[in-house]
Amino acid sequence: MTFFSRPVALLVLALIFLLAWLFGGPANGVDLPVIEYAAELRAWAPGFARFAASFTHFGGAAITLGIAAVATASLLVRRHPGAALLLAGTVLTERFLVDGLKAWIGRPRPAIDPLVHLPQSLAYPSGHAANSMAAFLAVALIATPARYRWATTVAALILAVLVGCSRVLLGVHWPSDVIGGWALGMFCVGLALLVGQRSGVLPVEPQHDIVGRHGLPADQQESA
Repeated sequence: MTFFSRPVALLVLALIFLLAWLFGGPANGVDLPVIEYAAELRAWAPGFARFAASFTHFGGAAITLGIAAVATASLLVRRHPGAALLLAGTVLTERFLVDGLKAWIGRPRPAIDPLVHLPQSLAYPSGHAANSMAAFLAVALIATPARYRWATTVAALILAVLVGCSRVLLGVHWPSDVIGGWALGMFCVGLALLVGQRSGVLPVEPQHDIVGRHGLPADQQESA
């Protein structure tokens, strides 16, 4: 069982999401100063801000859904229909959750000179942070062959973290929005892994975590 699918990890991620929701936002003593500093940084380094505006598209629908679709098709070609359904279901369910939670929670976005203006969209949780974390991590842990899984998991985490940070730098999300988005994305993937392992769709890895550089034994390296 990987780290993300452990019940205690799922509980911690749910708690992080709850705390970021209840205590984050415009009244938070940390969120507001960070957003003010991000506005100063955009004014001081406009070139870096423009790069962040381009990089943040890695968390957009075109890339996250596109990568998930390619990975799903790869699983179908490799004759793993259960894993393909699990991957697609995880990514799509997470996106629906983000939209529903945004509408329900109703947190406003920062209003301090954002570089990207999204007047019709709400803040919590960050869709780019949640969607990139869920899509990239799900592809790494569900669709990637075991011998490459550790490297792709690390790459997925780094890319999703950078996407989330770009949202704060651009002034379109509070830091707690991004933290909540990361937690939601990880939670959805961890829950999917737990369901997949207990249903037999995914192989159980009893000895070592993927994050700890250990995958399946050599004779199982080609499994999804």
